[in-house]
Amino acid sequence: MSTEQPQDPQNRPIQQQYPPPQQQYPQGQFAPQPQYQPQPDTSGKAVASMVIGIASLVIPFIGIVTGPLAIIFAARARREIQHTGQKGDGMAIAGLVTGIVGCIGYAIFVVLLIIGVATGA
Repeated sequence: MSTEQPQDPQNRPIQQQYPPPQQQYPQGQFAPQPQYQPQPDTSGKAVASMVIGIASLVIPFIGIVTGPLAIIFAARARREIQHTGQKGDGMAIAGLVTGIVGCIGYAIFVVLLIIGVATGA
């Protein structure tokens, strides 16, 4: 076995290529870390509007009360999100839509109930 260095076609020893040295810092010092920037929090009103809106669809007979609450919370949350830059606009929209659907659904139910009672059916 030979312990010679590999050679190129012109019989010169090949020099190993190392990456360029990175910036060196004095002993005991480290590279500066990037500053932590906290992400804006999710709006609590947006979360509340979504939860209340879903409840107005899922839980029977409370949509009459929770539907309008979901709409109010969603409207306030969207306004707050636009001013503060918080997250949660999608949740606020979901709360708005589910609140509207809950209100309309139970309004139709109440109208049909009144018609049924009035006709004596």
